[in-house]
Amino acid sequence: MTKLANRVISVFNRKTSMRLAVPEWIAVDDICKRENIKRKKLFELIERNKDPKLGFTCSVRLFAITYLHNNLVHSSNYSARTELNNLASGSKQNEPYPNIVKTFQIMS
Repeated sequence: MTKLANRVISVFNRKTSMRLAVPEWIAVDDICKRENIKRKKLFELIERNKDPKLGFTCSVRLFAITYLHNNLVHSSNYSARTELNNLASGSKQNEPYPNIVKTFQIMS
């Protein structure tokens, strides 16, 4: 059985504790590394975009699962498809965290 790890975190300068399984903490840290974002900033984005009916810890778990599913399971030709879509629409990826934004769009 996986152990739970309790950590004190800061979200919008408010300290709170969150308990996740060790693999969930690893997943959150992997997302942060991949997106080049601090964990505090990611948690603030999740807090700002979460469903008000869901708790914060649940929202973090849901975000991590959705992000990993969207960006890893469906990653075949992801960059090529993204580039083709950008060329077709004439847009560039100016969004600071495009995969994070896309994940929130999927979740809503």
